[in-house]
Amino acid sequence: MRDDIMSYLDNIAIDNNIRVIWEHFDPYTPPGSSYDDMCVVMNLDWHNKDELVFQYAHELSHIIRGDRTDLFFYNTLHSNKTGIEYETNLVAVRLLVPFYCNDTDIKDINVYDFIDRYCIPEYLADVVKSEITKFFNDRNKNKHYVLY
Repeated sequence: MRDDIMSYLDNIAIDNNIRVIWEHFDPYTPPGSSYDDMCVVMNLDWHNKDELVFQYAHELSHIIRGDRTDLFFYNTLHSNKTGIEYETNLVAVRLLVPFYCNDTDIKDINVYDFIDRYCIPEYLADVVKSEITKFFNDRNKNKHYVLY
């Protein structure tokens, strides 16, 4: 499963001309990105491998959003609900939702499974619910879905 989602994110990087470097660092050295270099650097030795999917989506999102600030190895609190990091988290969730939902019926969708699977910060639960609902409503124009 992890290989599939990472390949999916690799394809997003390719489609957006983003170079991705996976390198060995200290287990607590966070990933980073540089818009000017159109490059993401990921840490192969990150202490919690389960977090790599969301980290990767997040760093790609910085570049997709056009964040010009050099965010290379920038670290921030997960609970920040404002500013660049929050907006980037929103885009990262949007990147992951189609992969999670594409071959799944809405009755089988679980917001908290999505959050757990991709190690998304809990404070983004409403964002996840909203983005999943939007995905299904966009896919099925003749129906209106609401997740609870």
